[in-house]
Amino acid sequence: MSTAYFYLTGEGEQLARRLAASHPGDLYNKENFKANLQEAFHKYDYLVCIMATGIVVRILAPLIVHKTSDPGVVVLDQKGRYAISLLSGHLGGANDLAREMAAISGGEAVITTATDVAGELSFDTFAKKHHMAIENIGQLKHISGALLDGRSIRVITDGKYEELTGGTPAATGHNSGSTWHGTAGKIQILTVKEANCTDEANLPTVVIDEGFTFPSAPPFPVLYLRPRTICAGIGCKRHMDAASIEEALLTTLKKEGISPLALKCISTIPLKANEPGILTTAERLGVPVEVISTADIEALDIQTLGIQTSNFVAEQTGVLSVSTASAYLASGKGRILRDKVKYKGITVALCQSEGK
Repeated sequence: MSTAYFYLTGEGEQLARRLAASHPGDLYNKENFKANLQEAFHKYDYLVCIMATGIVVRILAPLIVHKTSDPGVVVLDQKGRYAISLLSGHLGGANDLAREMAAISGGEAVITTATDVAGELSFDTFAKKHHMAIENIGQLKHISGALLDGRSIRVITDGKYEELTGGTPAATGHNSGSTWHGTAGKIQILTVKEANCTDEANLPTVVIDEGFTFPSAPPFPVLYLRPRTICAGIGCKRHMDAASIEEALLTTLKKEGISPLALKCISTIPLKANEPGILTTAERLGVPVEVISTADIEALDIQTLGIQTSNFVAEQTGVLSVSTASAYLASGKGRILRDKVKYKGITVALCQSEGK
């Protein structure tokens, strides 16, 4: 994560250097200050400004877009007495950065986000910590609002998260599973199976799952968090176009009931590592390309794993499986959700990372 420090005075410079000694970053003085700060807004993950808050607000205000994309901005006075989380406290990391800066300067972190002040769970911070994509962040305010008002919410997930359970399971009184209650009993948890067959009250709901979606718009707020656990293996003919590859991948995900936002990576073999269609598809979907060595694939017990093989593929690539084998290894030898699906000149396979 990249950080830029801005200061306007000699005392501010001393503080900036002290902060940067513990949390490395680039230092900027008052020369071309406004232009440099505005450029840094689009370049760095974090901005630390040692100056009056009003200066920072006036310069950055025209650049602010959304909490999902803006950098974390922290403002300190030149003596380091206060570290103010100014912008993107949760997703941008400014709250944690303010606490870190205050710890270094010996000052106090100023945090104003309501959930932090009230000691309630913030699901955008939760999603960031657990590498989840937020599908509809506009619903977050309804979930946070319910918790802040002291109302219960429901969470639908097959995962186990300490922040939700507190490690204390409680029987639900029915045979379909268990419910864990979070802080003050505000969080009620259902498994995906339970959610499909229950008539629970219309509580504000958080869905934490790669694919579960209510079939129709429910009469209560729903926030969808998609764990990024799905590795998609792709094989293709040379120079296959990106549109066809992307369509094949999205079609496979849809058939398996998986959101594209649950993608962790696209995997392939070295021979296909520079295929423009694969690279473009990964860029469009916002995921990295993981290249799996042929030696690692050759070391797999393909037959025991039950992976489909192809002698033709072996002749062309040197391995018996491209899409499934690469996805399996990219997932950390996780769970094979879908062995290769064949499209015209393309194969797609899906595996889920270990730990799900």
